[in-house]
Amino acid sequence: MGALAQYLPGKRLNRDGYLLCFSAFFADLGYQGVAALFPLDIVFRLHAPVFAYGIVTAIAFGGGSLLAYIGGLAADRFGRKRIAILGNTFIPLMALSGVVHGLGAASALFILGWWARYFRTPARRALLVNVTQPEERAMAFGFLHALDIGGGMLSALAVLLLLYVGSHIGGIMLLAAIPLVISTGLLFFVRLTELHPAETPRVASGPRDPGGRALLIALLVSATLYGFSFYNLGFPILSATGGHSSRAGYEYGVLAFMIYLGVSAVSGYALGAGPHSAQRSVWLFGYLASALGSGLIGLSELFQLHAAAFYLSVAVLGFGMGGVETFEPTIVSSIVGHTRLARGMGFLTVSRSIGQFVSNLIMGLLFSMSSSLPYFYASASAFLAAIIFGSVASGRAFRPRRL
Repeated sequence: MGALAQYLPGKRLNRDGYLLCFSAFFADLGYQGVAALFPLDIVFRLHAPVFAYGIVTAIAFGGGSLLAYIGGLAADRFGRKRIAILGNTFIPLMALSGVVHGLGAASALFILGWWARYFRTPARRALLVNVTQPEERAMAFGFLHALDIGGGMLSALAVLLLLYVGSHIGGIMLLAAIPLVISTGLLFFVRLTELHPAETPRVASGPRDPGGRALLIALLVSATLYGFSFYNLGFPILSATGGHSSRAGYEYGVLAFMIYLGVSAVSGYALGAGPHSAQRSVWLFGYLASALGSGLIGLSELFQLHAAAFYLSVAVLGFGMGGVETFEPTIVSSIVGHTRLARGMGFLTVSRSIGQFVSNLIMGLLFSMSSSLPYFYASASAFLAAIIFGSVASGRAFRPRRL
């Protein structure tokens, strides 16, 4: 890993940092392909209505919020590496959802694998903070997101190629277990020998830092509102198919997913490596860009614009997601003390998941009424998140610690 590091753009990371990032790469190389195919599988193979898909994903995100909180607490108490490995081990359950019969069994396997993903996320983020200098954390989270989502893009590309040659959806989903096992194996080699507690600020909930506490509360509120807008990409995938269950329809849907992930990966790394203020960037490049992307998708659906306009809108949405995933955890790492860091990351995941629980229910309901209305709802919610956090971060009531 050390020899490889010299050829990578984020070469300031150490060995453990690269192991964590490449573990994320292989994880998304596995389960993102499942995430792309699952809505197609249950809507067209199992003949479930789109609203049922919204309910399944709402349960996945809603339950995931609780699992994220539990995972954060467990990581601080029992060890972040141990909890990250435990959660990662059960993600492959998702890969089995395409080979079982019945909506209940397929949904249960998908949900359990998704919950395992949420359970390990706070621990993995906290591990990356542990092995990263404070001034390099935006770069580290940007690089993590780039490899994370880059793996997802390659997963979508592989799915697209396998669909093109006529492979069965269930068989493609089952193949996802292979990179997921590799992802878990890489976590065993993380040494966890480099900690930076002396350079991590005190817990923001203490009375000595009211500015940091207010900023953290604003971030959690905004993350929840962003979650209200952060629908599962299965909805744009279904929109891209045009309601057709043909192979061509599947390919158009997966192409939208691949564009979204590809742009998100590039934007995450580019934004994290640049000299951007995390507080300003999270609402400007994250929440606001996401609002724009969703709004453009809504307009594309409303006026039945050319497919190029739809895919461009999806790209803007992906750019926003890259900004959010890079700068939200960076802000948390700067205002939460190291002894409760995984818990702080858990709160961030919980806030997003609560919003996603509501979002997928609303999206599923609105989708059954109109192909454009759900995207306008999502745009409004993300815009509100940008307004709230932007106002607090730039307000004169307090001057929080510089990130």
